[in-house]
Amino acid sequence: MTCQNKRQKSKTTSRLITVQIHSFFVSEVKTSMFLTAFLTFFVIICSILSFLYHRNFNYWTRFKNVPSVPGRIFSGNVIDFLTFKTNFGFHLKTIYDDEKFTSAPVVGVYGLYKPCLLIRDPDIIKSVLIKDFDRFHDRFAKIDYHHDPLGGQMMLFADYPLWKEMRTKLSPTFTSGKLKNMYPLIQQVGENMVKFLDSKPSVFQVEVKDLCARFTTDVIATTVFGFQSNSLANPAEDFYKQLRLLNYFTWRRSFDFIIVLFASQLTRIMGAKILYPETEHFLRSAITQAVREREACIGGEKRNDIIDTFVKLKQEAEQRGERNIEQLMECLIAQAGIFMVGGFDTSSTTMSNALLELAKDTSVQKKLREEIKEAFVEGNGEISYEALNKLTYLEMVINETLRLYPVLAVLERQHATAGGKEPYSLQPYCDFNLPDGMPVFIPVFGLHYDTKYWSNPKKFDPERFSPENKPLINPMVYLPFGNGPHNCIGSRLAMMQVKAGLFYILKDHFVRVCDRTELEPTFDPKLNALQVKGGIHLEIVKDE
Repeated sequence: MTCQNKRQKSKTTSRLITVQIHSFFVSEVKTSMFLTAFLTFFVIICSILSFLYHRNFNYWTRFKNVPSVPGRIFSGNVIDFLTFKTNFGFHLKTIYDDEKFTSAPVVGVYGLYKPCLLIRDPDIIKSVLIKDFDRFHDRFAKIDYHHDPLGGQMMLFADYPLWKEMRTKLSPTFTSGKLKNMYPLIQQVGENMVKFLDSKPSVFQVEVKDLCARFTTDVIATTVFGFQSNSLANPAEDFYKQLRLLNYFTWRRSFDFIIVLFASQLTRIMGAKILYPETEHFLRSAITQAVREREACIGGEKRNDIIDTFVKLKQEAEQRGERNIEQLMECLIAQAGIFMVGGFDTSSTTMSNALLELAKDTSVQKKLREEIKEAFVEGNGEISYEALNKLTYLEMVINETLRLYPVLAVLERQHATAGGKEPYSLQPYCDFNLPDGMPVFIPVFGLHYDTKYWSNPKKFDPERFSPENKPLINPMVYLPFGNGPHNCIGSRLAMMQVKAGLFYILKDHFVRVCDRTELEPTFDPKLNALQVKGGIHLEIVKDE
């Protein structure tokens, strides 16, 4: 019996071993088939990517009439971009300044994954921005509306139909008459600046970008959001924190902007968005509440701000029943977001850069302060909207600041074939027809420093923009706010608040360099807008 059990057990063991061996070989065969399929798929994908890479990055070699840079991602500087040692605006200036392209009207370059065109000639720039706007009315940078509803509806990123609708509806907000009505709101912020400076010692050091940012914060609060803030006296205010957050660029946020600007199809996959989630929540809450409160005001209180415009557009849409009101409000909130981003950072940056140059050139500062004090005396201690716009030298100083420090280093557009028209040709400048969808870049930073258009371009010289000299400047080589239908919608409001901010700072004080001042500042490469790295530290001195 024992022997029989042993034989039975031996047979069972043998069967188990056979089954295991069979299973092992079956498993190995399946694994081998999977690896073979995976490797085949991998090779196919790599082959496709290699084909696309060589096709895209050999593009300009097929057009000998177009001078070009070697074909690689970001024109060969991918490591510098990914490590944030530079940004695309700086890089395009390097190409623009290259002696090989001095006489070239255009240069073939490469973006993240496709060929692009850098435009150097002012006449072609004029065609792109103005004469042939119907072929270049969209920007290359896009936002996936379904992934980022606010970012996708901002005028800066919106498709042409939505951009045109919002531009048409909001442009009347920035007419001279509307700005004149808005000016008293900015005056009140200016008076708060005076009180803040008077509360300080007769001599004190300050990081002026922060000071100017608090001023523009209060201007945006009263002109865009319809409420008064005083971040000059209380920098802990929530509104100021939200605006500062917009200017806080982590590596992740910088990467998001690379995706938005150069690979918009990947925004959803990469999770790239324009605003932080808490900023989106703040925007929706603040604008919705402001509109409701304004609508509920007995007698229809008017503050002559942007909220008044939003209320009017909402009421008109309700009366005509032409549009879903919730969708309209979402779109208006998106525009408030772009006004908030643009009005806060561009204006405060320009103000602080102007103060730096004035501190470095005391003769220019003295001349400007004399003009300001004369206007102050003539206005019996105040300055009207008309008087502010007559401060010629102040405008010259701001214009020269915007030349030296253009907030946007590059303008971009995307070519689109206009229905029924011939391909867009660059002749007689160059024998090349633009294909549909090609991005074009206008190197503002390069144009503003080109010795062909500006003598001694690194020198701060407001006289370039004197009433006698300004008409001699080609408007296509000076583009701080862009040009044509796509120019900055809020440029006049931005100029007004920069003028007012500098006026209220300099009427009783002057600025001078201190031991922390960087006389030759560098720009922060993580940011697409040009901002001085490390801040601008100056002394503010009471004029006794």
